[in-house]
Amino acid sequence: MTLDKAENKQIFIVNDIVQEQRMKKRLQDMGLTKGTRIKVLSNNTGGSFILNIRGSRVVIGKTVAEKIHVQPSEHEAYDIKAVGNAC
Repeated sequence: MTLDKAENKQIFIVNDIVQEQRMKKRLQDMGLTKGTRIKVLSNNTGGSFILNIRGSRVVIGKTVAEKIHVQPSEHEAYDIKAVGNAC
């Protein structure tokens, strides 16, 4: 599924980012890489998504979220400050 379909408070693992190289690099610089565990903090801000990525809040637009493929995390309970690659 793509990240734009996510609901608030759900936790996902990034499978793939299908973006042009420049945007993909920008997302990687923000910590959004394949295998990263992320939490959707809010997706009801008029097309923007607020995410917790590796303990930081990041805002992305809906068009970017549509190109990020994710899968639900098996580990739903975790400390929000400990978000990262570790499972």
